[in-house]
Amino acid sequence: MKVFVRWGVVTGLLMALSAPVHAQVSKGGTAATKFLTLDSSARVAGVASSATSYTDLGAFSSLTNQATMVFVEGRGAVGVSYTPYFAEMTLFSAGLVWNLGDNGAVGLSVHSLLSGDIPYTTSGDPTGQFATAGQNFSVSDLAIGPSYARRLTDSFAVGGSLKYISEGTSGAGDDDRTSTAVAVDVGTIYTTDFRNFRIGASFQNFGPDMQFIDDSSARDQLPTTFRIGFAAEPYELPTGSVMVSAELWKLREFDSVLNLGIEWWVNDYIAGRVGWKAGYSGGQDEGVSAGAGLRFSQGELSLNVDYAFTQYELLDDLHRVSVGVGF
Repeated sequence: MKVFVRWGVVTGLLMALSAPVHAQVSKGGTAATKFLTLDSSARVAGVASSATSYTDLGAFSSLTNQATMVFVEGRGAVGVSYTPYFAEMTLFSAGLVWNLGDNGAVGLSVHSLLSGDIPYTTSGDPTGQFATAGQNFSVSDLAIGPSYARRLTDSFAVGGSLKYISEGTSGAGDDDRTSTAVAVDVGTIYTTDFRNFRIGASFQNFGPDMQFIDDSSARDQLPTTFRIGFAAEPYELPTGSVMVSAELWKLREFDSVLNLGIEWWVNDYIAGRVGWKAGYSGGQDEGVSAGAGLRFSQGELSLNVDYAFTQYELLDDLHRVSVGVGF
C-alpha cells in the first residue's frame, strides 16, 4: 500500500504541473531546429520520451542525458538509430561513449534530419512547370558535438555537451540559406537503492538565436527544453523487472507536457514497452507509443536491438529501429 501511495504522489505532482498546457495559447512553430526535440533512439520513443532518468541507454545517453554516460559499462558503447520520418524525411542519430573510469566518461553524438527532394518553385513559377520544372532542393538539419560526464558522489552525477547546429537548404541556387549556432546541454542524475528509484533532469538546446537572412532583423530561437522525471522498479518479478517512468517537459513553445512510460524486461533478454505523451504538440494527433527490445551478451560485448511504433491520427505512423553495442 505504501508503494502505491509513494508513486501516486510523485505522478500526481507531475500531472498537476503539466495541467496548464491545456489552458494556455500554443506558440507552436515559433522555434527553429525543432528536430533537436525528436527522439534519438527507438527505446526512448517506445516509452514516450520518458527516459531522462534511465541509466542504461548506452551510447544514446550522450543524446538524452549526458550525466548518465557514467553508467556505461566496459570500455564504452556505440549506437545508431534510424527513422523513416514524415513526408519521406529521414531521422538519423548516432552516439559514442568512452568510459574513463574514475575520470568520468566522454562522448560524441550526431543528430540529423534530412528532408529528401522537394520540388523547387518560385513566386514567378508557383507550380514548378516552367523555369523551375524538374528542379528539386532539400533541407538538412544537423547537430554534432562532444559530451562529458562525471560522478560527484556515488549517487549523483552531472554531464553536459557542446554541439554545433546547422539548418539550411541546398539545390535552390541563389535562394539557398544556411544558419548555424552553438548550443549547450546540461544534465544531472540522482540514484537511490530504494526500488532502483532515480531522478534525472536535463536542460537542452540553450544557445543564441539563429539568423537565416543576413540583412534581416528576424531571429529564430532554439527549442530550449527543460526535462525532469523519475524512473523506478516498484516490484521485483521472478523472471524479470518492470520499470515505470514519468517525465515533465517545459518547452519554449508550450507550458509543460507530461510523458509516461512502462518497460518490462523478461530475463534481461526481451523487453516490451508502452508510453503516452499527454498534451504534446497538440496531443490530439500523437497517440500511444509501443516498442520491443532484445539484449544479448557475450563476454565483454553486448548487443541491443530496439524497435518502436508511434501512432498518429492525422499523420502516418512512425517506425524506429536502433542498434547499440557495448564493448
